[in-house]
Amino acid sequence: MLNKILYGLKIKKRPDVDRGKILDAFPLRNQLITWEMDDKGEASLVIPQKDKLLVRLTSKLFMLPDKRVVVLDSIGAFVWELCDGEHTISQIIKALQKKHQLTRKEAETSLFTFIKQLGKRNFIGFAIPTEDKTIEDIAQKPPEQKRFGFLSKG
Repeated sequence: MLNKILYGLKIKKRPDVDRGKILDAFPLRNQLITWEMDDKGEASLVIPQKDKLLVRLTSKLFMLPDKRVVVLDSIGAFVWELCDGEHTISQIIKALQKKHQLTRKEAETSLFTFIKQLGKRNFIGFAIPTEDKTIEDIAQKPPEQKRFGFLSKG
């Protein structure tokens, strides 16, 4: 929450993530959101209301529903299905290109715009892989602890 405020006030800069890491990221659906596909190929996302006191009070006062439904068209539903944590963004771009006969740039631009919107609404999150350690780093012995002068080996 504090980071969100600092980013909004431009006091703190967002961490820079290069394009390669973004393309290697795995989008993951929010597990609180239930969804189903219909016969037209559209996906209906059911988003539960936040369980906070203020939200509950305003919901009761204004008789608001306890959940919200968002309908994605067939292309959005196709992308939503691939946001399973097993496909990278690069793989989703290639699948979009193949299925809808798009150029790489068209698929990438539309996917980034769509995924950015899903991310802002907390419908999806991103798992960015870290750099793997090499075998030499793993096999390396732990460094010897330094001893005080009077405890040094004889």
